[in-house]
Amino acid sequence: MKMRVTLFLAGIIMWSCSIFAQSHLKDNQKLGYIIDHEGNKTEVVIEVEDASFPWAFQYDLKYFDPSLLDGTRVKRELKKELYAEELAEYGFDDRRFLAVNYYIKDKGEDIFQSTLGKIKGDKNTAYFAEIVHSGPIQLLRFYFPPQPDDEEDMYDEAKLKEFIKASASNYDILIYKQGQEIKPIQAINVKTYFTDCPFVLKKFDENRYKLKPKSGLKKVLSGDGLSGMKLENASMTVIRDYENKCGGK
Repeated sequence: MKMRVTLFLAGIIMWSCSIFAQSHLKDNQKLGYIIDHEGNKTEVVIEVEDASFPWAFQYDLKYFDPSLLDGTRVKRELKKELYAEELAEYGFDDRRFLAVNYYIKDKGEDIFQSTLGKIKGDKNTAYFAEIVHSGPIQLLRFYFPPQPDDEEDMYDEAKLKEFIKASASNYDILIYKQGQEIKPIQAINVKTYFTDCPFVLKKFDENRYKLKPKSGLKKVLSGDGLSGMKLENASMTVIRDYENKCGGK
C-alpha cells in the first residue's frame, strides 16, 4: 500500500512539473525529448527559430533542461545546439523527427552539378525529417529551406510569405525501412525496398503507380519528379499496398 502511495505521489509531482514547464514555454519552444545513437532518451525543451517556418524543425535547433523554465529568460549559454550528426531522433507531442542525410541543391544547380556536389561532400547534409507515416516502412517529410538572392529578403514580409508557401507545397518524401538507409523515395531501388512484396513489384513493372523511382544513372539523367502532396499521396498508395497485400502492418 505504501509503495502505491509513493508511486502515486511521484506521478502527481511529475505531472505538476510538466504542467508548470508547459505554462512557461514560448511559441517557438516545445517540451519533448532527444534520443542519441545509443538509444538514451532525455526529456528536454526543443527551441526553433520560428515554428511557423515549415523547415524550422530540420536544422538550427537548440535544446535545454526543462528545469530551467522558471518564468525567467533562459540564458543563451545554457542552451545547447541540437545537431543531427549527434542524435538519432527527437520529438514532441505526437511528432517524431529522425536524423537524415539530405543533399539540398543550390538554386539553378542541375542534376550533374548536384551529383558532383554529393561526391565532393563540401555541403552540410545532416538534417532532421518528420515521420508522416509509421510502420515497417516509414515515410518522412523534408521541407526545402529558402535560398534568397539577398539575405534581407528574409526580413521582407511579402517575400517571406512566398518562401513559406513554396516550402510548404514543394517538399520531398523520404523512405526508411530497417536495414536500408533513409533516402528520397524517388531515388530508391524498387526491387531492393520491396523484395518481400511481389504484389507491389508487379504493379511497378506494369507501370501502375504514379510514383516512378529511379536510381543510379537513370536518376542522374531524369528530372526531379513529383513533389509536395502529389508525391506524398503517390507514396502512400504504394505503402498501403505493401501493408495490405504483404502483411507489412
